[in-house]
Amino acid sequence: MHKVLIATQSICWGALALSICSCNANSQSKLDSQSVPPQETLTATATPNDIPRSTPIITSSPTISPAPQVVTAKPAALVEVPYVNPLNAIPLAAKQQVANSNSDTPPVDRLTKQPTSDLTPNSNLPSAACRSFPCLILSQDSDRALNKFNNPVYKLTAYRDRTANYIFQFDAVTGRGFTQSKNRYKSNTEAPLPDGSYAIAARVVKGTIAEVGGTMVPIFPKPGFDRRMRRTALGIHWDPSFEKDAKEDGTSGCIGLTSKQHYYQVKNFVLKYRPRSLEVQIDR
Repeated sequence: MHKVLIATQSICWGALALSICSCNANSQSKLDSQSVPPQETLTATATPNDIPRSTPIITSSPTISPAPQVVTAKPAALVEVPYVNPLNAIPLAAKQQVANSNSDTPPVDRLTKQPTSDLTPNSNLPSAACRSFPCLILSQDSDRALNKFNNPVYKLTAYRDRTANYIFQFDAVTGRGFTQSKNRYKSNTEAPLPDGSYAIAARVVKGTIAEVGGTMVPIFPKPGFDRRMRRTALGIHWDPSFEKDAKEDGTSGCIGLTSKQHYYQVKNFVLKYRPRSLEVQIDR
C-alpha cells in the first residue's frame, strides 16, 4: 500500500511538471507571435516613417501645366507726315533731285525702273533745249557712232520737266546709211528728219509697212516749221531690220528705236506724260 501511494505521488508530480513545461512553451510562443509580426503584416502596415532614410520616398502628384503666356504686340509708332503745299512741288522736286545725287543709292525712275545714274545725259543738249515740257530730244551721239552699215546712231532723250534728270536715253536711227546726204525736206528720199520742232500725237497707230515693226507714234512739224518741208507719214517706231540687212537697216525718215523694248518705253512715256514737243537737232 505504501508503494502504491509513492507511485501515485510520483505520477502526479510528473504530470504537474509536464503541464508547467507545456504552459511555459505556449506562453513563449504567444509572446513571440505578438512581438514579431509576420512579413506580410509589416509590409502592409508600414508607413514612410518606418522606411529607412536611404530609400527614396516616391509620391505621385497630378501634373500641373504652366499657365499660357499672353504676348501683347507693342503698338506701332505713329509716323507724322508733314503737310506739303502743292504749290511747292517744283522746289521740293529740285531738292529731292539734289538729295538723290548725293545719296549712295542711285535713284530709280518710276517709268523705266532703271537707275538714272546708269544713263549719262548728253552734255551738248541739256533739257533747256526743250521749248516746252515734257519733251523728247533727238540729238547726235557724243561719239558720233555708226553701225555696221554706216548709219549714224543718234540719242533719243526724254525729259519730264526742267528740274529733273532725263527719264531715259536710247539709241535711235533716222534714214539709212546711204541717204544721209539727200534732201531732208523732200519726200520719197528716205533721208533723215530735218532739224526742227515737231508735235507728238498722244496715240499709237498701226504701221502700213512691215519695217514699222507693228505700231508707231505719229509726229508732225509744228506751225512755223521750215517752208521747204514736204515730208509726211512720220513717226517714232521700232526698227526690226537694225543691222540685219544693208537695204532695210534704218528708216525711211521716221525715228527708229534699235530695241523693241525701248520703243515700248517711249510709247508708254508718250501715253502717260503726253510730251508737248520733239526737238530734232542732228544736223549740227
